[in-house]
Amino acid sequence: MNKNVPNILTMSRIACTPLIVLFFLLPIPYGIGIYIAFAIYVLGCLTDMVDGHIARKYNLISDFGKFMDQIADKFITTTAMILVMFANVTYGWLSIIMLLIVVLRDILIGGIRMVAANKNVVIAADIFGKVKSLFLDTANSFLLFYIAISCNLSGYFFIDVIKYSGLSLMIIGVLLSVLSCYNYSKNALKALNGKSVPSNISNSEVNLEDAEMMGEETYVDEIEEVSETEDTDDSEE
Repeated sequence: MNKNVPNILTMSRIACTPLIVLFFLLPIPYGIGIYIAFAIYVLGCLTDMVDGHIARKYNLISDFGKFMDQIADKFITTTAMILVMFANVTYGWLSIIMLLIVVLRDILIGGIRMVAANKNVVIAADIFGKVKSLFLDTANSFLLFYIAISCNLSGYFFIDVIKYSGLSLMIIGVLLSVLSCYNYSKNALKALNGKSVPSNISNSEVNLEDAEMMGEETYVDEIEEVSETEDTDDSEE
């Protein structure tokens, strides 16, 4: 397996983003452009699952992949959300509130990750964030399809079902965004203020090189203290 395959799939989501915008906005008759935008979006979301599976299965996880995967997700999901929210699928004030919550949440968590990275602390994503992404992606897909089909059909019950199903999923996704932001921020504060040596690792088992690789400054400090103590004991002997 080519080690660049997961990264290529990740970058493809970024490349899909302007195409989604282009076909969504092009005045192609019968909503064909919106259908194409919908198809591109669904394919882009599928690459998110595929690249992660390939990276884990073949041990192709890289720092570049972990960094760009988050950016690619924000690119395609937020862009699609902006398009559907300003396509008159619901009240204007509700669209603005939901967009602000999602965008500001991503900005806040991005800032927290930057601070954590400077302190060599990794904060794992929680289940709420992953489920949130699933709801938002599914909601965007429903609403994109609703907007496309509305160009040709109207007044049918099943069309309204698609619309309100998408909006319901969107609202749940936004609420999960708030919950995941609170949970992530809480975990980040704990991690940044409470780094400690794991109980299953003793100071004598950790060397300076291992400590640097693990990014734990507390390990280095404690190891140096142990070394100074041993040197003092040797000199006294």
